[in-house]
Amino acid sequence: MNRYGHIDAMRAFAVLLVVFSHAGLSFVPGGSGVTIFFVISGFIITYLLLREREKTGGFGIGGFYMRRLIKIAPPLVLIIVIPTLLYMASGGSVDILDFLGQIFFFLNWRYLDSNINVFPGTHVTWSLSIEEQFYLVFALIWLVAVKSKNYLKIITRLSIAVALYSFAARVLLYLAGASNDRIYFGTDTRVEAIAIGTLTAIWYFKHRSTEYLRGTEYTARHGYEVVPGEARERSIPVLGQTYIPVVAVALYLVSLVIRDEAFRETLRYSMQAIAAALVILWGLTERRGALGQKLHDALQWRVLQVLGLSSYSIYLLHDVVNKALEPYFEHLPVPVSLLVLVVLGIAGGVAIWKFIELPAQAFKDRHFASANTKAEMAATSERNQLETREAP
Repeated sequence: MNRYGHIDAMRAFAVLLVVFSHAGLSFVPGGSGVTIFFVISGFIITYLLLREREKTGGFGIGGFYMRRLIKIAPPLVLIIVIPTLLYMASGGSVDILDFLGQIFFFLNWRYLDSNINVFPGTHVTWSLSIEEQFYLVFALIWLVAVKSKNYLKIITRLSIAVALYSFAARVLLYLAGASNDRIYFGTDTRVEAIAIGTLTAIWYFKHRSTEYLRGTEYTARHGYEVVPGEARERSIPVLGQTYIPVVAVALYLVSLVIRDEAFRETLRYSMQAIAAALVILWGLTERRGALGQKLHDALQWRVLQVLGLSSYSIYLLHDVVNKALEPYFEHLPVPVSLLVLVVLGIAGGVAIWKFIELPAQAFKDRHFASANTKAEMAATSERNQLETREAP
């Protein structure tokens, strides 16, 4: 069973929320899918760097940026850059600064009034901009922090500070009368979810061998008094209890049900991020309750895994397909056109993942693994599993 399969399933869920929302189902909370992506991204990147520090005692910033480039660039060039250039060459109207914002990851700051001019369907790169800004700053901070024996305390405190600052920024901006777009698209207001993902990774890294995630060892005859020679088992850990995903789902649903504007501009994002973090930790426990285990097994379904692994390409492509084909489907019943657009967007994204992303991943493994130390190589398998799950 794939140890990180539940994260793939979370990414599948997140990207489907975005796809159906952009396909015309305005009641689908596509924005919550972006928050889930942010949490996953913060978790994966932080845990990768913590593992590298554990194995090597350091941090290769050049390799980090190169791996990010190989992960992000191929689909971005194919889906965003080339079509935009062809569109401009054929007379299409594109704001050059907005296009540069897509390439150099500052589009979200151009998008604060929902008024940008890019190749139709490519506006989704605003969230990618926030993530890449985080990677840039976090890597520079980590380059210094990793040298300290107190690196975990340093990163923990910084992450808490960022999360609190981000939440406070939303509250203060809302009270000052800022627009919904300013809060929704701002790096300062949305980075909380990434910081929560970072804190989740730190907590998991510190407690991955404790009873919170592994359970308590016991023997059949003597309970938790471990007797040498007796067969040992482990109890279901605290975070493996079925109520954990139930609480997470409840938090998520409450964040959608409450329609009060003040809540939606402030606490909504926090609740969704905490819910995602709980599911991540629950899925990483060694044992779960019977019902929880069935749910965990269901999340390993191959279709969900493929959707999760290809979510980056699906995310970039789906609305391009929508905008290009919508005029041809106007005469069809809405359910039919919706189904066709969703299927084509997803199928195209899966194809790009298979024929573009996977070869790029293989290229990275062939040409950059040799730069790692032998200690790092011992962790390559786990690292590769995680790197293929980096959220856009």
